[in-house]
Amino acid sequence: MTAIRFEHWGPFEKEFDRLTRKFRTLPEDLERLKNVIALDPTGPSQHRTVLHRSEKACIVKGHLFCKTLRRDSLRIIYAYHEDRITIVWIEVYHKAGKANEDRARIAEYLRSLTNTHQKLW
Repeated sequence: MTAIRFEHWGPFEKEFDRLTRKFRTLPEDLERLKNVIALDPTGPSQHRTVLHRSEKACIVKGHLFCKTLRRDSLRIIYAYHEDRITIVWIEVYHKAGKANEDRARIAEYLRSLTNTHQKLW
């Protein structure tokens, strides 16, 4: 089995660092999530929802369970690229601070895939 690569896109790293200051266990929690996602990145789960599916990527919204929050969780948006066997973290947020994912950011990510693809040809 080939190992999945993990990357981040856009302001994800800055958001993650900001949330880590508030929720100290977040890096450890993300590592645990990586192990779960590696088994089946887009598979059926009550804790994940596919937001968009195309030939280039599958965009998934999932729960990031955080030990610091105890019975609560953060939301994480990621893209799974089956052809490259890569997960790209797009957004992470606490549902108390933000009701829904940033659809404009997801659309921008999908446009960036189209632009990258066109540049290659």
